[in-house]
Amino acid sequence: MGEFMSSLKKKNKEDNYLCYIPWKQHQQWELRNGKVFLFFEHDKFVEKFARWLVKKPYISDVELDDLGSQVWSLIDGKCTVFEIGQKLQNLFGTEFDPKYQRLISYLNYLNKKGWILFKRGPQLQGD
Repeated sequence: MGEFMSSLKKKNKEDNYLCYIPWKQHQQWELRNGKVFLFFEHDKFVEKFARWLVKKPYISDVELDDLGSQVWSLIDGKCTVFEIGQKLQNLFGTEFDPKYQRLISYLNYLNKKGWILFKRGPQLQGD
């Protein structure tokens, strides 16, 4: 399956970000009525204490918006960032402009949260 990177800090300066392949690290999610929901278990000691203190539930969820849900659904461990951007452009048209700036910002956010990882895809130079 290749080596996945936890962050893009290991990215080579010559690499093209659009050639990287995002992969879902967070596996607890489901699709409901076209929206993606990510689920999180709060089972660490500090989280258990906080749950007891403020009556927080054991499992919480995050609902992604329409665009975020589409991006999440398109992350399959095979498509590059470029290919995902092309698919989003076909789905959303001009609503998704400027497409790559928004997509890259969102993917960086998902990566920083630890929800996705990246694999170095074939680079344009022929690597």
